[in-house]
Amino acid sequence: MERTVTREGASFGVLLRNIRLDRGMTQEQLGEASGLSVRSIRDLERGMSCPRVSTLRLLTQTWNLPESQGAELHRLARAWRDRARQRRAAGD
Repeated sequence: MERTVTREGASFGVLLRNIRLDRGMTQEQLGEASGLSVRSIRDLERGMSCPRVSTLRLLTQTWNLPESQGAELHRLARAWRDRARQRRAAGD
Protein backbone atom coordinates (compact mmCIF):
# COMPACT_ATOMS: atom_id res chain seq x y z
CA MET A 1 0.00 0.00 0.00
CA GLU A 2 1.45 3.34 -1.04
CA ARG A 3 1.45 6.10 1.52
CA THR A 4 0.64 9.60 0.41
CA VAL A 5 0.99 12.82 2.31
CA THR A 6 -2.16 14.90 2.25
CA ARG A 7 -2.10 18.64 2.51
CA GLU A 8 -3.65 18.31 5.96
CA GLY A 9 -1.02 15.77 6.99
CA ALA A 10 1.78 17.97 5.75
CA SER A 11 0.27 21.02 7.46
CA PHE A 12 -0.16 19.17 10.74
CA GLY A 13 3.39 17.85 10.53
CA VAL A 14 4.86 21.26 9.78
CA LEU A 15 3.02 22.81 12.72
CA LEU A 16 4.07 19.99 15.03
CA ARG A 17 7.72 20.31 13.97
CA ASN A 18 7.65 24.10 14.31
CA ILE A 19 6.25 23.89 17.84
CA ARG A 20 8.87 21.29 18.80
CA LEU A 21 11.69 23.42 17.41
CA ASP A 22 10.29 26.59 19.04
CA ARG A 23 10.43 24.69 22.33
CA GLY A 24 14.06 23.79 21.63
CA MET A 25 13.40 20.04 21.65
CA THR A 26 14.76 17.20 19.58
CA GLN A 27 12.46 14.38 18.54
CA GLU A 28 14.15 12.24 21.16
CA GLN A 29 13.51 14.79 23.90
CA LEU A 30 9.87 15.11 22.88
CA GLY A 31 9.56 11.35 22.92
CA GLU A 32 10.94 11.12 26.43
CA ALA A 33 8.77 13.97 27.70
CA SER A 34 5.54 12.75 26.07
CA GLY A 35 5.94 8.98 26.14
CA LEU A 36 5.68 8.76 22.35
CA SER A 37 8.23 6.86 20.31
CA VAL A 38 10.67 8.79 18.15
CA ARG A 39 9.33 6.89 15.15
CA SER A 40 5.78 8.08 15.92
CA ILE A 41 6.93 11.67 16.21
CA ARG A 42 8.93 11.39 13.00
CA ASP A 43 5.94 9.90 11.12
CA LEU A 44 3.63 12.62 12.45
CA GLU A 45 6.02 15.38 11.42
CA ARG A 46 6.45 13.89 7.95
CA GLY A 47 2.68 13.58 7.49
CA MET A 48 2.87 9.80 7.28
CA SER A 49 0.44 9.05 10.09
CA CYS A 50 -2.58 10.76 11.54
CA PRO A 51 -2.53 11.38 15.28
CA ARG A 52 -5.10 9.90 17.63
CA VAL A 53 -6.96 12.19 19.99
CA SER A 54 -4.96 10.69 22.87
CA THR A 55 -1.71 11.59 21.08
CA LEU A 56 -2.88 15.16 20.58
CA ARG A 57 -3.71 15.35 24.29
CA LEU A 58 -0.25 14.07 25.21
CA LEU A 59 1.43 16.67 23.01
CA THR A 60 -0.66 19.60 24.20
CA GLN A 61 -0.14 18.58 27.84
CA THR A 62 3.58 17.95 27.39
CA TRP A 63 4.07 21.41 25.93
CA ASN A 64 1.34 23.12 27.96
CA LEU A 65 0.23 24.72 24.69
CA PRO A 66 -1.92 27.81 24.59
CA GLU A 67 -5.50 26.98 23.70
CA SER A 68 -5.15 28.48 20.21
CA GLN A 69 -2.21 26.23 19.25
CA GLY A 70 -3.87 23.14 20.69
CA ALA A 71 -7.05 23.96 18.79
CA GLU A 72 -5.09 24.38 15.56
CA LEU A 73 -3.39 20.98 16.00
CA HIS A 74 -6.81 19.39 16.61
CA ARG A 75 -8.35 21.18 13.62
CA LEU A 76 -5.62 20.01 11.24
CA ALA A 77 -5.81 16.44 12.55
CA ARG A 78 -9.61 16.40 12.24
CA ALA A 79 -9.44 17.72 8.66
CA TRP A 80 -6.93 15.01 7.83
CA ARG A 81 -9.10 12.25 9.33
CA ASP A 82 -12.22 13.56 7.57
CA ARG A 83 -10.50 13.61 4.20
CA ALA A 84 -9.17 10.07 4.75
CA ARG A 85 -12.73 8.88 5.53
CA GLN A 86 -14.05 10.55 2.40
CA ARG A 87 -11.38 8.85 0.27
CA ARG A 88 -12.17 5.46 1.81
CA ALA A 89 -15.91 5.94 1.27
CA ALA A 90 -15.34 6.92 -2.38
CA GLY A 91 -13.22 3.81 -2.89
CA ASP A 92 -15.85 1.41 -1.54
